[in-house]
Amino acid sequence: MPIYQLKIRQLFLALLTFCFIFIPNSAWAIQKDIVILYTNDVHCGIEDNLGYTKLAQYKEDLQQDTPYITLVDAGDAIQGAPIGKLSTGEAIINIMNEIDYDFTIPGNHEFDYGMDRFLALNDKLSCGYYSSNLVNTITGKNLLPAYKIFQFDDKKIALIGVTTPETLNSSTPAYFQDDKGNFIYSFNEDATGKKLYTNIQNTVDTVKKFGVDYVFLVAHLGMNGITPRWSSLAVAQNTQGIDAISLMVILMKSFLLL
Repeated sequence: MPIYQLKIRQLFLALLTFCFIFIPNSAWAIQKDIVILYTNDVHCGIEDNLGYTKLAQYKEDLQQDTPYITLVDAGDAIQGAPIGKLSTGEAIINIMNEIDYDFTIPGNHEFDYGMDRFLALNDKLSCGYYSSNLVNTITGKNLLPAYKIFQFDDKKIALIGVTTPETLNSSTPAYFQDDKGNFIYSFNEDATGKKLYTNIQNTVDTVKKFGVDYVFLVAHLGMNGITPRWSSLAVAQNTQGIDAISLMVILMKSFLLL
């Protein structure tokens, strides 16, 4: 299980085994430490690498130094091993609830048990799933909340969820269709990427109205081997007002200090 930590301190960012695209010209001025713990692509690896048990202990240890701890997952947690398949994801959701995740987004594999099952798991997940670009095409409305705003002392941080539009093909297309084969769910896919960029920009503009100090995209998009117009880099190049975009990575061992 890859686990990453983003620690925001006064006038600088410490980035520990984490991978973010940083947007330039951001003013970082946090008076107290804020730690964002981040996992992605766990794929039911409950004991892999650090594992959920040690993650829970690590979170508890960090709370001795600062009360501002946020635990985030960027997708593909509930599929990939028998424990997930046999429980159709519920066993992993139960573990995530015990650790008390604060913000989660669906990756493409969160839908591998079908849309109905995904919605049922969403109800079971204490913090629920977030995605700005999962849309019901019949109603034209978002299926999930797009963002969540966290208050840390006198600072506000907005986390915005983004799920790859490749989900329509990388999961099972029929799960997103009606009985006549018409797609009734969309991830803002199009030939140019503009629908996704516009959706994200509108969401960023919305959270800015609440006076947030920083905006992070928790995105299941990735960089290499995926459709270029839907990559994290493409999103960064075609939006503004975002302070950081998470990268979908499996393992990250470097330490970067900005």
